[in-house]
Amino acid sequence: MMHLFFIIIAGLSSSVYLHKHPIRGDVAVVVESLVFLALYAVIGIQQRHVGWTGFALSSKCVMLHVGSIIMSTIAYRTSPFHPLYNFPGPILNKVTSLRLLHMAYSGRRHLIIARLHEKYGNIVRTGAHSCRHSLSNCTADPSLHFFQGPNTLSINSQAAIAPIYATAAAMDRSSAYKMGELSGSSLFFFQDREKHHERRRIWAPAFTSQAIEKYMPGIEIRTHQLMECLVARRDSAGQINISQCFQHWAYDVMGDFTFGGSSRLELMANGDPRELVKAGQLAMMAYEILGEVPSLFQILWHLPTTNDIRRLERHAVKLMHTRRIVGSTAGGHEDIASYLLGENESNVSRSSHLPTEDLEAEALFVIQAGSDTTSGVLSFLFYFLLSHQTAFDRLQNELDAAFPDASMPLHSETLENLPFLNAVIDESLRLGTPFPGLPRVSPPGGAIIDGAYIAEGTIVSVPTYAQQISEENFWPEPLQFKPERWLPEGLGPGSRTCRSALMAFSFGPFGCLGKALAVQQLRLVTARLILTYHLTLHPSFDSENFLKGIRNIKTTLFPYALTVMASPRAQK
Repeated sequence: MMHLFFIIIAGLSSSVYLHKHPIRGDVAVVVESLVFLALYAVIGIQQRHVGWTGFALSSKCVMLHVGSIIMSTIAYRTSPFHPLYNFPGPILNKVTSLRLLHMAYSGRRHLIIARLHEKYGNIVRTGAHSCRHSLSNCTADPSLHFFQGPNTLSINSQAAIAPIYATAAAMDRSSAYKMGELSGSSLFFFQDREKHHERRRIWAPAFTSQAIEKYMPGIEIRTHQLMECLVARRDSAGQINISQCFQHWAYDVMGDFTFGGSSRLELMANGDPRELVKAGQLAMMAYEILGEVPSLFQILWHLPTTNDIRRLERHAVKLMHTRRIVGSTAGGHEDIASYLLGENESNVSRSSHLPTEDLEAEALFVIQAGSDTTSGVLSFLFYFLLSHQTAFDRLQNELDAAFPDASMPLHSETLENLPFLNAVIDESLRLGTPFPGLPRVSPPGGAIIDGAYIAEGTIVSVPTYAQQISEENFWPEPLQFKPERWLPEGLGPGSRTCRSALMAFSFGPFGCLGKALAVQQLRLVTARLILTYHLTLHPSFDSENFLKGIRNIKTTLFPYALTVMASPRAQK
């Protein structure tokens, strides 16, 4: 009995120590395993309990030690001594990070967070790993949080956007951006603002308006191929899985955009026998789910659970290796790789120092991020348009007037000046980016956000989807697809359209560099498709099942295909 008492005391002491000095999840497993083996050996030598009896006693001691750590941690997290004690939230979220993991796994975290705000108010304690009292450790290795937390707040307030994201002093990213144990670093995974800024300087020249104009002819060619793809993919019932067509178009475009002509993914022409889209989605799902519990990510990284991330990494390695050999001439135009490899004269001094591992990590990121988000928004956009005939007809009339000859090039300057086209895109981004929030870390000394003091090291985020459907930001009918709200007259007297609440591309130092390119792609595909085809939803399409099935786990999943019918429009 005395031995058990000392084990409990050891557990309590470990809890206090680990709160101040967190360790990696995989290290914690190794340590406890070594403790078990040591106990098994001691019990066998001193009491001659070998075999099953010794195993049972050793297991009991280890479980008691771990259990005492867990219980003392729970007691602290629900006590008045915790810095977030006064913020409301579900008790389970206050106690364990696993609840947030489950919310992410469900694919409905954006909806759950929105409901929590309806119940608890603007600031909700949602639970996650913590960086409290160890901001330096967070920067050095953000996975060192095995026993800390939960120390996370969701702040559903316009006033929170600027201090968290948009100002020059915007907060650093949380450890949720740590991509497992990938050997390289990329723009998307940098947590520290200064390091991110340095890498962003290398990327920035590839996203200027002049650079984007150079990409557009190639994207236009791929968009014409998309028109052919729709016809080729039509089944015997006349239905087309347009979401899949968008995915394959986006992968082909981003392959060209990243590696010029050396990638030749050709998913529109050949399908996806290597299941690149599926592997990318599974990798992003693992990243999103396990990113909520970095310690668990550290453990599972050594198991087959994360094979899809490694598979995607191997594919990126192969593509970058091929691009290095082929050079920049294969595609006939500049690509992202030309900037990262320093082949572009303006970027030689900036990018020549990038290690190979970083180049491969950048390749992995840009193809997946650039293709997945754009194709997902296109699926939402055409679902909304084909479900709202009045909006579809108005957009078609606007495009017909702007391009009387449907075969003519669709110039970017013309597209960006079509008010209803841009209104449709903004409204589709508002309702078609079901993101829960972008986590940041409160700086040393804490911060005042929306009138509340937030302790340093607290992970904070503004829930993207909740902001984009808030009655305070969009009124009336915030849940309804109404592109007119983005026009100068809005939805009439008293209507509200808060442009700063559209957070699909984030803001500030960590804002999406590819926003302008993504919007250009959305304009181009939408216009070309409507000018080329008469589109309707297939009679077998079930709108209710389509909407119920949508999941967002860093990637948007459509278990029920968006199926349409397409017939060529008569040429004018």
